[in-house]
Amino acid sequence: MATSLSFASEAIVYPTLNVTAIAARNGSSVFECWALNPGFVQSTQSGTVGAQLLQMGNLANASFSILPANFTGGLHNAPAVQWVSFVSGLAHVTLPNSTAEAWVVGGPHGLIVATDTAAVSTYGHISVYPSFEETRTLQIPTAGGAIPGHTVLHDGPCDAAVQRKRAMRIMRRGALNDLD
Repeated sequence: MATSLSFASEAIVYPTLNVTAIAARNGSSVFECWALNPGFVQSTQSGTVGAQLLQMGNLANASFSILPANFTGGLHNAPAVQWVSFVSGLAHVTLPNSTAEAWVVGGPHGLIVATDTAAVSTYGHISVYPSFEETRTLQIPTAGGAIPGHTVLHDGPCDAAVQRKRAMRIMRRGALNDLD
């Protein structure tokens, strides 16, 4: 006897996207958690009708970077106001004038926005890629250096404790792979 199963399909509605920003205040880079404005809407675009859609602003060009394992990017400013999507790997971002830190794990939660250009931040930030695998990023500048519409939810990165736990798992996994 055949049994058929039926699952109710419930759409999850996301009001907005929260993203860690490397911003600047009083000439220094800072971390902030931003809620993007406007939020998600239901897509009417062919191929995604009914899905959640969030416009990320008017974008310029894009570049894809492959950073070697255990790479140090050093102290630098964002070259432009840009989205950085960490496709894989791990980034540890710190600030030269603060103990604040952000761990960014590649994958579904690996999106940040960097706005601490030399025009607004004296020193910028420090990027280190401490995993035992390559880190792959997609860098997407905004057209004309426009900062995306947002509301600051709080100082510091979004979901800092969650990202730190994910980062430590990646680093432990890499160390265990070295034992083989």
